[in-house]
Amino acid sequence: MKPLVASLLIPISIAAWMQPPTAETTFIRFNKGVHDFGYLQLGVPASCSFTITNTGKKSVQVEKTWAGCGCTTPKISPIHIGPGKQAKLSVTFNAGAEEVFLKEVYIKLKGNDNIYVLRVKGQVLNKKEFLQKFPSKG
Repeated sequence: MKPLVASLLIPISIAAWMQPPTAETTFIRFNKGVHDFGYLQLGVPASCSFTITNTGKKSVQVEKTWAGCGCTTPKISPIHIGPGKQAKLSVTFNAGAEEVFLKEVYIKLKGNDNIYVLRVKGQVLNKKEFLQKFPSKG
C-alpha cells in the first residue's frame, strides 16, 4: 500500500511545484539606465528624463525616489503607473563642482523590496574651458 501512495504523491507534488507563482511580480521597464550629459558648464544645472513603463498587469506606485547626493534631484510624475502606462522621472544635476561625475538615482516601488538604480554622468568644466570647447554657447 505504501508504494502505491508514494507513486501517487510524486506526480501530484511535481505538478504543484511546476505551477506558476500566485503573486504577480512587478514588471517595470526603463527606456535607459544611464543618461550621459556630456560636458556641462560649472554652475549651470542640467536636466534629463527617464521613462518608466509598467509592463505588468497591475498598477504600481512609486513609493520613493532619492539620489545618492544633494547635487542630484529626482522628481517623478505620476506616482501611480497603470498597466501599460508610463511615468516620467526628471533628474536635475546641479553642476556645482568641476568634476567628472557618475551619480545614482534610486526608485522604490510600494510593496516591492527591489530598489532600482539609474545613473547620470558627465563632466563639469569651468566657464572658460566650456566656452573654449563650445564657443557658440557663449
